[in-house]
Amino acid sequence: MAWRRRHVGLASGLQGHLRRCVMLIDSTLREGAQAYGVYFDAADRESILQGVAASGVTEAEAGWAGQDDLAATLRLGARVAPSLRLAVWCRCCTADLDKAAEAGARRVHIGVPSSDAHMRLRLGMGRDEVLQRVTTVLEHAAHLGFLHVTLGLEDAGRAAPDLLEALARTAARTGAHRLRCSDTVGLLTPDGMVRLVLLARRASALPVAVHCHNDLGLATANALAALDAGADGADVSLLGLGERAGITRAEELAAALVVLRGESYRLDMLRGVCRRLAASLEMRLPPHWAVAGENLFAVESGVHLHGVQRDPALFEPFPPALVGAERRLGVGGKCGSAGVAAMAHSHGLTLQGDALRRHVRAVRDKACSLGRPLTDAEFLCAGR
Repeated sequence: MAWRRRHVGLASGLQGHLRRCVMLIDSTLREGAQAYGVYFDAADRESILQGVAASGVTEAEAGWAGQDDLAATLRLGARVAPSLRLAVWCRCCTADLDKAAEAGARRVHIGVPSSDAHMRLRLGMGRDEVLQRVTTVLEHAAHLGFLHVTLGLEDAGRAAPDLLEALARTAARTGAHRLRCSDTVGLLTPDGMVRLVLLARRASALPVAVHCHNDLGLATANALAALDAGADGADVSLLGLGERAGITRAEELAAALVVLRGESYRLDMLRGVCRRLAASLEMRLPPHWAVAGENLFAVESGVHLHGVQRDPALFEPFPPALVGAERRLGVGGKCGSAGVAAMAHSHGLTLQGDALRRHVRAVRDKACSLGRPLTDAEFLCAGR
């Protein structure tokens, strides 16, 4: 089975829907930096900026207005990742825009509550007051001369449709360059995200991006659904770092776009920076994690081991080299005769009949006693 044929069938059902260039907007240095217990030092920030840029991502958030090291991060980005367009996140107030400008920002992402509950409880405002605030702040952004202004609609997943439409029209009329719809508490399903994107696109001609939280484990699925529905971009962060359960994982969505939609992100670069960042943060990556996990291409069970030895595409969605990983074939308590015989053959040995059966039993017993697959040396000695 050739790799180029691996998506024939249901997996190819949506291919062809994504014919425009989509944008991943990295938020590791803003959303990721807000995660509980996460602190980036200068070396982390440099590694993140370089790794994200090397992967083919072209836009990133450098931090938030008023952050202590914001100006230094913007300067660092200009030096080590000049291809990245860096933006600063601001609350919907003129003071934050002033701070962003003072730090040297040329692009800003302005966040404003878009649900009645957030407006009332966070800002103490009603709808008309918030719409007026948006107008005032966007006019101030234009006065300061920012090159690109995104208006982020916070809690858009729980906002009234007519209020979202009013905010979108106000943004378009007052000089915003893009809308960003946030599923702030991660309650949307892919169907709900599609409806949100379609509403935003109907409300104005502005490009639309999405910001998907992962509280129910749906962030990547929601982001992919949004892009398929016509969204122009999606926020991501390395390892999914962010508030609570985080947001869409950069490496995961990039892999889906490369493998399923023909985009050209460098997944090997993303895997590398993810693993370096996890080590720096002393964060243990689950070995089965997509793209970044240690066991992504590790095989032990008999059926899978036999299939991969025949043709890797039978049980792998893409070649390990695509993400800079290596295939690992292990024999242990889950192995069968075919896997043991093939492994023996790779070491120049021929096992068959009773000898093969004895070796299979010995391998299984040894692996179960150790609680892991066998090393090559242990495999060769198992039958003795």
